[in-house]
Amino acid sequence: MREKSGKSWSKYGADPRLNTLSQDLMDFLTENKTEREIVRTTCASLKKAGARSVTDCSGVCAGDVVYMNWKNRAVAVARIGKKSVAEGVNVIISHGDAPRIDIKERPLYEKEDLAFFDCHYYGGIKKYQWVNIPLALHGELYDGSGNTQFLALGEKKEDPVFTIPDLAIHVDSEMSKRTAKEAVDGENLDTLVGSETSPQNDEAHEHISIESLKKLLSRQWGLDEKKLVSADLTFVPAGPARELGFDRSLIGSYALDDHICAAASWFAFLQAEKIPERTVIHMVMDKEEIGSDGVAGADGALFELFMLELLRAENEPVDALTLRRAIAGTLAVSADVTAGCNPLYESSYVRDQQPLCGNGVVIMKSSGSGGKYEASEARGEMMSAVVKVLDAQSVPWQVGSFGRIDKAGGGTLAKYIARLGADIIDIGPALLSMHSPFEIASKADFVALTDCYTAFFNNMKAL
Repeated sequence: MREKSGKSWSKYGADPRLNTLSQDLMDFLTENKTEREIVRTTCASLKKAGARSVTDCSGVCAGDVVYMNWKNRAVAVARIGKKSVAEGVNVIISHGDAPRIDIKERPLYEKEDLAFFDCHYYGGIKKYQWVNIPLALHGELYDGSGNTQFLALGEKKEDPVFTIPDLAIHVDSEMSKRTAKEAVDGENLDTLVGSETSPQNDEAHEHISIESLKKLLSRQWGLDEKKLVSADLTFVPAGPARELGFDRSLIGSYALDDHICAAASWFAFLQAEKIPERTVIHMVMDKEEIGSDGVAGADGALFELFMLELLRAENEPVDALTLRRAIAGTLAVSADVTAGCNPLYESSYVRDQQPLCGNGVVIMKSSGSGGKYEASEARGEMMSAVVKVLDAQSVPWQVGSFGRIDKAGGGTLAKYIARLGADIIDIGPALLSMHSPFEIASKADFVALTDCYTAFFNNMKAL
């Protein structure tokens, strides 16, 4: 039978941090909708606090904070511990990317007096969920001379927004014959960006002038054709994170997967012991939603390079054997969310295996799909040690799975760290509506998550 539910609320319902931490989370979600924005705000905060780039320092001491901005797409932050990095570290790794609508390199086109941006969806989505909602354009423009222009258009009250127009039900007689997967074609996830026509004479109007729109984009927002070719631009749901429900017990937002874990890890890092026993690391990776590939994904160079830089900064050897031993002694959390039980769809779950919103952090010993393919499975010793730490700190926790075998599943970045030799386990909150434009989490679970990550930083010992 399932254990008692609502454990997070029993623990934190009267905790004054419930509202303060929830507001901090909503601010974080609203201000950081992309991995690039998380990196920028994190590095700005670190510089303000006097932290140093790990590549620019040596002879660090216990309590020092150093960091690495990796290609402006990922970030790693360490607080040096009393014990050498060569003995291993405690690291929490989340990811900053989320499902979204990316624009192509030559996006602008016109059809039937309407102007569109040609787009390519990113990550696993239900395509029909992304039409007919207000979208904002976020990203960066580069001029080739090292200058970057940041864009977040559609978030302010005075900004225009964008949308992907769906087919009206009145002209969609084939609707009932299509599956949900077929409801919206991927090539039709193009964003409406304009419609103005130019008067040619008193009797006729010419089509929208693409050249005029190009001039407007360049003049007002710096979006000229050359910059668009190299730009990192994406459409995300417009608007702030919100409290949800009459009792305001839930938070609804875009990118709770995985920004809720990135926020909890960051807050835990800031409130963890100032001179920890073992070095603690907060790390946010990129590209998890598409397999952790690419220059800033967990399958890339950042984790090993950061460990090498920490060894160098401590004046430890930076040879391969020292690195491998340091990683082998490392304890890691893959900080990622999981699917909570949605009682409207009970047939998708099996017995009492699905985690519940409001019932504590979710410890996932293994992930993957089918016969645990593409999975990372934590050692029992690691699972036992984590449970002992959480129980000692009275942090509510639960276990669970993704859903019915052969009908559900998913992977995280854990396997890429595990194959380097570190002990790693997945811990995160249960969400509703994962990968939708408006995901849902429990406020009480976020307090539990922050306490969980703080306990991991402070109390996990070498196995």
